[in-house]
Amino acid sequence: MGRRVINLQEEDFKKFLKRKGKKAEVVDRNVSAVKRFASFLLDERNKKLEEADKEDITAYVELIEKIQKKSAKGSLYVLMNYFRFIANEKLLSFTRTLREERTKKTRRVFPIKEFLDVNPTHIKKLAEVGIKNVEQMLESGKTIKQRRELSKQLEIPEEAILELVKLSDIARMGYIKIKLSRLYYNSGLDSPLKVAKFEPDELYEHFKKFVEETGWDGMVPNPSDLVNNVKAARSLKKIVEE
Repeated sequence: MGRRVINLQEEDFKKFLKRKGKKAEVVDRNVSAVKRFASFLLDERNKKLEEADKEDITAYVELIEKIQKKSAKGSLYVLMNYFRFIANEKLLSFTRTLREERTKKTRRVFPIKEFLDVNPTHIKKLAEVGIKNVEQMLESGKTIKQRRELSKQLEIPEEAILELVKLSDIARMGYIKIKLSRLYYNSGLDSPLKVAKFEPDELYEHFKKFVEETGWDGMVPNPSDLVNNVKAARSLKKIVEE
């Protein structure tokens, strides 16, 4: 029976997740998911949680995807949290790589029509010439000359095209939802280059001040939720000409 004791350090793991700004229900889901991984190790690999290696993670992911018929990105994200908690950089890096591979395969290119507060007539005109998502918007409007030509061709104001290009540029950071892209843009952070100058906690305070001053209808993301945005912004090169 002693072999079946799961050394999850559950309470410490919960505290770690809470410090990262995770809500109670998210904390519970993370704990349950790690317990499932631990049970898999015991039942299928005859191993303790602390003995897990890359082969165990690969086998677990393959089993999940075989049974559920979908990507194991969610399970890998939880394991990333756990390996970050126990400071196992080797397995953290491995699970991150597995997740990034799956994210690339399933990534949905964001449609520009889903941006908040955009002109539907402009979106329709752009769609008629094959510009429907952020990648197409950036490719077709990243230079001043391109935007000027699009403006003449479609009878859309250049500033409206530039706004859509900048929203698309913001979306390159990833983890950007419909409202968040508009929050970045409206608060003056209309390019990854500007976001890159902030630390996550500073970015949080920037958004908090903007919301308080303008009455923006929406929640301010937690600093922990902004970490990936800042990291991504610092890895991106400037591509929009102004």
